[in-house]
Amino acid sequence: MRKTICIALALCALLLTACASRLPPLPDDPVIYRQGEITTTDEDTGCVTAEYGGKVFATYGVLRGRGIFRDISYAFGDCLGHVEGDENQRIYALAGQSPEEWLIEFYEGGMMEAPMVLRELGTLGGPVPECVESLQYEIWKEK
Repeated sequence: MRKTICIALALCALLLTACASRLPPLPDDPVIYRQGEITTTDEDTGCVTAEYGGKVFATYGVLRGRGIFRDISYAFGDCLGHVEGDENQRIYALAGQSPEEWLIEFYEGGMMEAPMVLRELGTLGGPVPECVESLQYEIWKEK
């Protein structure tokens, strides 16, 4: 049983490493996003934010994998920049979507790191791309 678990973890790490190696590189003049967290008066939401140019993007969901290996690299657009203070915490465009509305945050080079999809707070009620699976955070529910 232990051997099976170790093999499964090694395969997951290999797949994530292969995905990360195919991602677009950091641009020469990267956008620097300021990181924060959304809290409400009655609870800590746990939602991470990335802010730039007056827009606030908050954690919305994860990427849906394609094919038998659940590949997610198809959803990554250009690398736009990184989070302030950490060049490995990269911000990518979501392929086929406006970077004014959707972003992907991914820690480059981290083992077992999962990319998170961020959505601009002003887009509540708009369509959700097929490649995104919502995590059902309370801040994204229609009021």
